[in-house]
Amino acid sequence: MAQTNVLPESLRGKTVTILGYGNQGRAQALNLRDNGATVLVGARPGAGADAAKADGLDVRSIEAAVRAADVAMLLFPDHVIPGLFAELRPHFAGGQKVFGFAHAYALKYRLIEPPAGARYFLVGPKGAGRILRENFVAGHGLPAVYALSDTKDAPLRQLAMDYAKAVGCDSSWLLETTFDLETEGDLFGEQAVLCGGLMALLEASFEVLVKNGHDPKTAFFDCCYEAVLILRLWLDVGPKGMSEKISPTAFYGGLTRGARVVSPAVRAEIAKIFAEVRDGRFDEEWRKEVAAGAPTLVAERHRIADSLLQKTYAALAPQLRSQR
Repeated sequence: MAQTNVLPESLRGKTVTILGYGNQGRAQALNLRDNGATVLVGARPGAGADAAKADGLDVRSIEAAVRAADVAMLLFPDHVIPGLFAELRPHFAGGQKVFGFAHAYALKYRLIEPPAGARYFLVGPKGAGRILRENFVAGHGLPAVYALSDTKDAPLRQLAMDYAKAVGCDSSWLLETTFDLETEGDLFGEQAVLCGGLMALLEASFEVLVKNGHDPKTAFFDCCYEAVLILRLWLDVGPKGMSEKISPTAFYGGLTRGARVVSPAVRAEIAKIFAEVRDGRFDEEWRKEVAAGAPTLVAERHRIADSLLQKTYAALAPQLRSQR
């Protein structure tokens, strides 16, 4: 069960406003509440506000929730924050109200301009909101990073560290960073590995097996399901330990073929992806995508929904869930 009513000293007697009730917003609001914090949710009418009310939280307009806040967390999607912040900016002048982020995208690319004297921090859990909540309920924490508007501001540092603990991050895995470095690492990790490279590799490998006569279900287990298991083993025993705990055939095959998959040309593309994140080219591209109504995202979601990989997953999903 979750550890409750362990609110750190710097948050006692303070009102924390969560702006946005999506991926991170819901998890952080519920974890804070379960730890004894006074929590408000600022949301426009719609699905997010309805979900927060259904969870028993105090939901107010964004303006009203910020006015009542001691700490306001901007947890809306990256492309929404700049317009929202422009409306709320006067509330944060002088630093009496502290504001925070789970991702520093808007700061890295200078999409917002904090007012004079503003005090703000970042707490970035290393996992999706759903995982943050599940781990919290199970009594476990997630690693996280934090960053400060002023690294010499000791009370702000304590507040950020306490906030991380209160939302379910493991204090022993709380690492200090900067707003720029957090954004670069987060985006690059998503694009090169977590949501880009790995997903493309899983699907491409699955398709090769199916095209060569393999049953889609066995192909799913060979290329997708076992990826989760091998990563668990890697985390348990590390690269060296994994090399000793898999078969010699598997180790040799991976050793001699892995470099062909991640070839010098692929490594050059990975480096290019990082450069596009660091110099702002990705931000420029993403803003154009959003302005156009996100046609690339819409098309890909339709493609995924109709893909053989998705259909195979759907057929296996009940058994997969029962194993958790």
